[in-house]
Amino acid sequence: MLKPLLAGTPMVQKEITMNPLRPDRIIRSRRRTISLEITRDAVLVVRAPLRTTEAYIGSLIEQKRAWIEKKMAEMKGRPAPGKRRFVQGEEFLFLGKFYSLEILAGSDAGISLGDRFYIGEERLPECRRLLIAWYTEKAASILPARVAGVAAILDYRPKKIRISDTRRRWASCSTSGTLSFCWRLVLAPPEVIDYVIVHELVHMRQPDHSNLFWEKVRLAMPDYERHREWLRENEQMLAI
Repeated sequence: MLKPLLAGTPMVQKEITMNPLRPDRIIRSRRRTISLEITRDAVLVVRAPLRTTEAYIGSLIEQKRAWIEKKMAEMKGRPAPGKRRFVQGEEFLFLGKFYSLEILAGSDAGISLGDRFYIGEERLPECRRLLIAWYTEKAASILPARVAGVAAILDYRPKKIRISDTRRRWASCSTSGTLSFCWRLVLAPPEVIDYVIVHELVHMRQPDHSNLFWEKVRLAMPDYERHREWLRENEQMLAI
């Protein structure tokens, strides 16, 4: 039997509080909605309208705490990519396919692609820089062409296409209608690239990540979830 509390004995109540989650970055712009982004480095980035108060942002973060903590744990739990060594036979992706690196003895040739990636032995110390330049050049021709094709089918008209070197975002859509894409996307399969393009095109008319946004993405690309998951699971491989 439970013993009754003695009369006059005050009850001591312990209040359990959680440390508030704080964003690593708050980016304000002329957007109309707030978005919460967990980067591949498990960093919380908030994108908000210009006049959004920090108190409101803090309240929203607390509402989404469970989702934020889950996503951060997922990012932290992913294996870190192996450090690139740029040695004979090392594999590099391009449009979803792996190509081995072939070092040409005594040559000063830059990067070229055939049945594998080729580079002259004398240029090997700058292999990483040359590869990035090669991928960036390919992105500048491949991505705008794919955007134009997808946009024409879906009846979108982006004003400008930019190729960027962002490390935390695959792509973005500005309020002015400019679409920016990271050059690393050309390492991914074409259908994954098209998913990212569809995602950003839909943002031109639906700037948030509401249910309506995802429904519009689904209408444009019914199997988008498969490509979205590929990008999440394999993004560590899309690094040089």
